[in-house]
Amino acid sequence: MFLRLTHLKVFIKDKNKKGWLKVFKESLHFAWIKKELPIDYFRKFLYRKDVTDYRNYLSLKQYYSIIQSPKMFIPEISSISDNKLSFALYCEKNNLPTPILVSYNLNSSFFFNGTIITINTKPDLISFFESIFKNNKQEKLFLKLFNGFGGKGCILLERKKLKVQIEKFGDSILKNCYVHQEVIIQHPDVNKIYPSSVNTLRIDTYIDKQQNIHVLSALMRFGIGGSFTDNASTGGLYISVNTETGKLQGKGRQDIIKGGKEFTKHPDSNTVLNGYKIPFVTESCNLVKLASKSLPNKIIGWDIAITKNGPVIIEGNYGPSLHMTDVAYGGYCKHEKIQEILKEIKN
Repeated sequence: MFLRLTHLKVFIKDKNKKGWLKVFKESLHFAWIKKELPIDYFRKFLYRKDVTDYRNYLSLKQYYSIIQSPKMFIPEISSISDNKLSFALYCEKNNLPTPILVSYNLNSSFFFNGTIITINTKPDLISFFESIFKNNKQEKLFLKLFNGFGGKGCILLERKKLKVQIEKFGDSILKNCYVHQEVIIQHPDVNKIYPSSVNTLRIDTYIDKQQNIHVLSALMRFGIGGSFTDNASTGGLYISVNTETGKLQGKGRQDIIKGGKEFTKHPDSNTVLNGYKIPFVTESCNLVKLASKSLPNKIIGWDIAITKNGPVIIEGNYGPSLHMTDVAYGGYCKHEKIQEILKEIKN
């Protein structure tokens, strides 16, 4: 209920909305054709002047029919991608490029270089990570919760700030399960837009009945305001990517729960977004098709980082938020493969 109030608050203040009468008629029609309350008419900014056909967008009911369908997801496969440790080890086993797993912990049990160490105090935790930084000659380490999502719970440990950070995050590390991965050095062309986070491509894939793998769409996410994550839930922006040209297209957007702002330039670097070419987009699409063979869920939302040497898989989301890609694509319901998916689920 609170989120719905947020949607309406952004809508009321939005200067780019259509006339009140038009919004009223469209939202009622959206509710009628989708057979549900028009929540996503507002959540997906369908009231804005530049949205010409609001009927092309997935409703909340259609979204859940896809991500909750047993025809789309195999639990045993989903469990691999849902757990960060399982996913990292699986990618390593199948020679899929992914951030190097340096160490990990199961609460107070820490695993590194074939050894298991029990750690219960912050001073011992500092010593543990100091030894990792020294042995691996790294200045930073990225920690992610095994079952975290949306960038929540992520910790960017820095060698120079280690004592201060352990004082702040030590209790959380010791009470939870984290993977500890090398920090990705992203491509300079991506850094030009926003260097403080690893900015990722989100590519949705679909495996049809004939086992052909399709790229449904792609978008790029960027952090904002010093954030070291690019997730929409932490305030990042997202923008559509043309998979044929590799160029950003249209406007950047924030999620409505973060204010729903639109951007023609990145607010930190002032870089113009539309037309900016992202390197290795074709290679990224080829990589996710290859990865889909190893993790053959029918729909996966892949997060891909771009390094100077090519794409690297960050995550494979078995129940991806199609909300962002629906908005960035300009309405998933006009996509022939989404129509195919909806018909398959219904039948």
